[in-house]
Amino acid sequence: MKSFSILISIIMLTLIFTYTSKGDLIIKPPEISIKMDNEFIHGNTSKKIIITNNNNYSTNISWYLENPNPISWMRHNKTFIINLSWIYLNPKWCVISPFDSKSFYIYLDVPEKEEYLKQYWETWITFKEEHQDGIFNQEYSVRTYIETPINIVKNHFTITKKEYITILPILIVVIVIIIIILALSGLKLRRK
Repeated sequence: MKSFSILISIIMLTLIFTYTSKGDLIIKPPEISIKMDNEFIHGNTSKKIIITNNNNYSTNISWYLENPNPISWMRHNKTFIINLSWIYLNPKWCVISPFDSKSFYIYLDVPEKEEYLKQYWETWITFKEEHQDGIFNQEYSVRTYIETPINIVKNHFTITKKEYITILPILIVVIVIIIIILALSGLKLRRK
């Protein structure tokens, strides 16, 4: 009988603590991996973070980027990203209604330099819950891994700005000549 009452006590305590430790916010996924195959990503990576508010009140969420701290928490095969301004989330902040969810999309703009090829970076996107009373501000981090291309495959149909400036006058002259030829042909046909 004594072991039965101990078992019931353990089950009750587990149920009570499970309910009271329920998170106010749920952030998914806890880790995001962004891999660039043949080119650098400039703009929306199509990766998103979804935050669900389990509170019965609205909550204000903002975010900031940080390098893993302490360093010992960083994955062993990763390094710091050189410039945190290469990562941006949209929106910058939001208010989430009770029992509602919002999405944050990750944008990148890593310069296309050879020194940034074959990089394996880790950064943390940390979301901060702003309470009205200002007493407790909880923070939640999402590990973000960024893998840059091993090499860049050039698209044969892309034109650089310098090539565009060189080709543009030639293209204009060709178009003008074609218009003149068509206009003269049209005049010849009208005279006949």
